[in-house]
Amino acid sequence: MIHGIISVLIGIVIVFPFLITIVFLVTMRKLGKAPVSVLGQAADWTTPFLFLSVYITSSAIFGEGMGYYITGIAILVAILQAVFERMKEKEFKITRSVHKTWRLYFLILGLSYLILIVAGVILKVSEYVK
Repeated sequence: MIHGIISVLIGIVIVFPFLITIVFLVTMRKLGKAPVSVLGQAADWTTPFLFLSVYITSSAIFGEGMGYYITGIAILVAILQAVFERMKEKEFKITRSVHKTWRLYFLILGLSYLILIVAGVILKVSEYVK
């Protein structure tokens, strides 16, 4: 019984990763913190779930093997972010670079997730119509 409930909750979080962001912001609001001040923390907590969601959604739409592309793009983004950070800043701080990369992942993965959901719905509707 409890395993079924946990499986459903994990499935919901993976399929709808922005629920993490919403729950985090609502919880912080109840604790008296302004949503703007904790928005970055909410993004940090949501990013791992976005990785899973984008992988699962892309695998459902395009088939297996999409994990290699997602991993490759993530590594490329990290390398490019580190290079740009190194060129821009006089003193390179790895923690600041990793933090910026993690937030960039949130933006890229959030946009990718939305595009994949729209593309998946369009593809499945067009398959159903045929």
